[in-house]
Amino acid sequence: MKKTGFASFVKAESYKCRYRRLWLVPLGFLVILLLWAGRVFTSLKPEELPMGYAITMYSLMLTNAIFIPVMAAVLASRLCDVEIKGNTLKLLFTLERPGTFYVIKYLSGLKYLIFFTGGETLAVLVLGRLLHFTFPENPSIFLFHFLSITAVGAVILGIQQLLSLLCDNQILPLIAGLGGTFLGLFSMFFPKEINMLIIWGYFSIFSQGAVASQGDTWVYYYRDFPVELFLGFLAAAVLLFFLELYIFKKKREV
Repeated sequence: MKKTGFASFVKAESYKCRYRRLWLVPLGFLVILLLWAGRVFTSLKPEELPMGYAITMYSLMLTNAIFIPVMAAVLASRLCDVEIKGNTLKLLFTLERPGTFYVIKYLSGLKYLIFFTGGETLAVLVLGRLLHFTFPENPSIFLFHFLSITAVGAVILGIQQLLSLLCDNQILPLIAGLGGTFLGLFSMFFPKEINMLIIWGYFSIFSQGAVASQGDTWVYYYRDFPVELFLGFLAAAVLLFFLELYIFKKKREV
């Protein structure tokens, strides 16, 4: 049977998601996150405004470690449950290659993640200006913030998608998402060498807002973005995605 083109499969995936209101997932998480950030904004003292963006980014590092793994788990589960509940994968693969299906499904979820991370970055930039935060000397921190949380979230989304497609019970991938949240938070207390082995811990590794104790006070500051480490992370992320794709193909051949 002749295979349909890639563009047709993309259109079909969009049609399947058309009435599922998946935009409500990232939008809901974004609203909750902005309410959290608003609390941080309004609690700042005048003398803290020069480091307002650093304080905000440090706080967002914590909230992203909580929200993004859970959001990725919910998105992946919602995107995959049509085929899983209907048990239609074998029939679908008579028309569409498993690899093509997996990539299109992933790209479909990725756009919702980018909506969340882009909305977060833009909101922080705009609200900070409205509240008269001192603009950082290096504006690229906003670009690096967007790129880093998107990259880490994309890796987590890939893991969650694989779990959702391999598990008939979607509760298990959701539990894995919650577990990733706790692992990401606890990893901040691990030595750096161990933290670097934990994907969910990279929210803290790539955070450009940091805090240090000076006597009885906490001092917030900006730290340099680890560009080389980030490039290495991207390379590892690509390899991990192809490994996930390989596992999915092999499991579906059994």
